[in-house]
Amino acid sequence: MSYQVLARKWRPRLFREMVGQEHVLQALINALDNGRLHHAYLFAGTRGVGKTTIARILAKCLNCESGVSSEPCGQCAACCEIAEGRFVDLIEVDAASRTKVEDTRELLENVQYAPTRGRYKVYLIDEVHMLSNSSFNALLKTLEEPPPHVKFLLATTDPQKLPVTVLSRCLQFNLKNMSPERVVEHLRFVLEQEMVPFEEGALWHLGRAADGSMRDAMSLTDQAIAFGGGKISEAEVRAMLGSIDSGLVWKLLQALADESAPALFAAVEELAQQAPDYSAALAELANNLHRIAVTQVLPQSVDNALGDGERLRDHAARIAPENVQLYYQMALLARRDLSLAPDPRSGFEMALLRMLAFRPQGVADIPRSSLPQGAAAETQAAAQQPVAAPVSQPEAPAVPEVAAEKKSLADPQPAEAGGAPVDAAPPSNGEVGIAQQPEITVAAPQVPESARMAQVQPEPVVRPPEPVTAAADAVVDEPAAPAQQPPEPSQPVSQDTRAALREQLRQQVAQVESAPVPPQESQPEPQQPVAEKPASARLDALTPGSWPALYSQLGISGILHSIAFHLELVGRQDNILSFTLDESYSSLYDEVHQRRLADLLSDFFQQPVTVHIQVGQVQGTTPARLAAATREARLAAARDALAGDPLVQELQQEFRAELQDDSVESLVEAD
Repeated sequence: MSYQVLARKWRPRLFREMVGQEHVLQALINALDNGRLHHAYLFAGTRGVGKTTIARILAKCLNCESGVSSEPCGQCAACCEIAEGRFVDLIEVDAASRTKVEDTRELLENVQYAPTRGRYKVYLIDEVHMLSNSSFNALLKTLEEPPPHVKFLLATTDPQKLPVTVLSRCLQFNLKNMSPERVVEHLRFVLEQEMVPFEEGALWHLGRAADGSMRDAMSLTDQAIAFGGGKISEAEVRAMLGSIDSGLVWKLLQALADESAPALFAAVEELAQQAPDYSAALAELANNLHRIAVTQVLPQSVDNALGDGERLRDHAARIAPENVQLYYQMALLARRDLSLAPDPRSGFEMALLRMLAFRPQGVADIPRSSLPQGAAAETQAAAQQPVAAPVSQPEAPAVPEVAAEKKSLADPQPAEAGGAPVDAAPPSNGEVGIAQQPEITVAAPQVPESARMAQVQPEPVVRPPEPVTAAADAVVDEPAAPAQQPPEPSQPVSQDTRAALREQLRQQVAQVESAPVPPQESQPEPQQPVAEKPASARLDALTPGSWPALYSQLGISGILHSIAFHLELVGRQDNILSFTLDESYSSLYDEVHQRRLADLLSDFFQQPVTVHIQVGQVQGTTPARLAAATREARLAAARDALAGDPLVQELQQEFRAELQDDSVESLVEAD
């Protein structure tokens, strides 16, 4: 059996298998489920983001034998033939090779004829911007008013080249590039399914090299598997791509942060052994400096696009913001002037030496403290301050605050003012003294001088560091109570409790999987309760409210299923049944379906039945509405069960996790 490349083997066959492009999929799924179908769609985006794939899935949804819906069965002849590329009513055209007006006229000659096998005749024109102006003019009239059985699906990588007259006749969908995080996540899933060993760092290199294209990422993964002999390692992928080792760039930044010339040149020597492109190395250095600068301004938006968020946060705390800006400017200028250097390596080394030698003038030393990370960081910073012991001391005469600060600098004993001791020794190199910068501490509340001299013990004591939990954050955020005794520290969840919760969750999952699914009690419209299945099929017992339950017993399939699924029983007179068909599905209706439904009901009730169907607005309950309400009820029950689960609540409290409602799916399909 011949090998099938990953890009074709893992091409999505359903909308739910698509990675990304949620803004496009939502519009198409709603249009298919509600019967609001346009006659021409235009999908625009760069290569490998899913234009042709979405078009083929849409063609499958339109021609599935089970009916028009966003969930084709994938088993019927039409679905299989479309997946294999041999469906006679799906005409795929490569506009790059058929640009002449004669080719377009030949294509449009058969538009007026009905489809041979399917429900719709679908024209999929790829790279439509390659058509000539004459071809576009020949296509305009048909594209604006095609026959009801024809759908046009256009795909292009350059929508600017399309005439405005074509754009105005289509629904336009702009597909986005894939982010490196999403590409890495999908590659991880594919490689686990293919049972190919891999290193996490190698996937990030592939995700960056794909440049937003999922198909390019899959092709590069195939190449990496062949290059590595069945496995994917970071060193081999880097050698295959010829990319700069990101670890060496971080070593350069580490040496700059430490102001260590030996470490800096050691990193340059290690980089030179890979024969790199020094212009690309400077670009990578400038890119990391930009990310560091953004992290310093917005610590809560740390960019982990390359899997190095921890390094990024650490360097943002170690390098002063003024130095980051200066290093960035030097890297840009060095890259511009690199061609003027005697050789690229010397120009690269001189740029690093300038970064090491020059510092912003007139700026005091910046304290090297860790970046704040929400309430947890505030708790840790407060816990690092020395705890003042509540010892009784003799009252001292009142002195001004300035005099007290001068005395604290001269006196080696720590001052008790505000519960924050100050070192008397002069600041060493790299540290911050009182005269240089204000001290970065958790300051105690300021009180009047008379109240400060009257109190015997210091301000409320900050407790030692604890495991960062939601309970600990709540204690830190609350104001200090005036009680005499300090608050008791919150107790973290023990390992035995977590194990018990996990075991309880496993038992609940086992019970849910083994137990039958109970029927849903809630109905979409209480004023019309659904009747239970009759013991004996009697026509005189049929009512508008019992029609949705009776429908599931008829075993209707094919196109008639799509019609009857959206019928509302509005009345019965003897053996004559009157139905209203949802006008959104009128394009599927034919008088043949009315006779076929009458035959099925006659066989079911064992007596002649006459059926009248008229198209209009549905007011009551249909089988489709009942199925949708059942699905929604089961989904709501699944969300409530997850929200009330003890283990989920523990994860939310301990890690501040959030339950994404749109990611919850019910494992039980609606009847």
